[in-house]
Amino acid sequence: MFYRGSWCPYCNLQLRALQSRLAEIHELGAQLVAISPQMPDQSLTQVERDALEFVVLSDQDCRVASDYGVAWEVPEPLLEHMRKDRKLDLVDINGGNGSRLPIPATFVVGSDGRVAWRSVDVDYRTRAEPDDVLAAVRALHR
Repeated sequence: MFYRGSWCPYCNLQLRALQSRLAEIHELGAQLVAISPQMPDQSLTQVERDALEFVVLSDQDCRVASDYGVAWEVPEPLLEHMRKDRKLDLVDINGGNGSRLPIPATFVVGSDGRVAWRSVDVDYRTRAEPDDVLAAVRALHR
């Protein structure tokens, strides 16, 4: 699962929703990995890290997101809005990467390394539902 960062409330909702279904994911023999461009120490608060029982990785330069085709260059007017109105400095938050973010996306990857299912939507409010993720994982076992 690619997420924009801890500053994104939609991302945090999705992380918590998937955490609530993690036992089911593990019962199917799958693992959950969350990937963000944020620096490791800033991607989650200590309380958030303690509450999550899955791996959270840092993809500061969005190389992995690019490999999956979900990295995008944030236009300057939006970056200015984030800096000025939201008080978000992506250069600082992401350890130098101030203009690239992942499109929120969820991939189910089989043990053979092939993508079996994906949910990608440029509307940052639209996210994969845990039931859909679980259905895709179940389909791999058939």
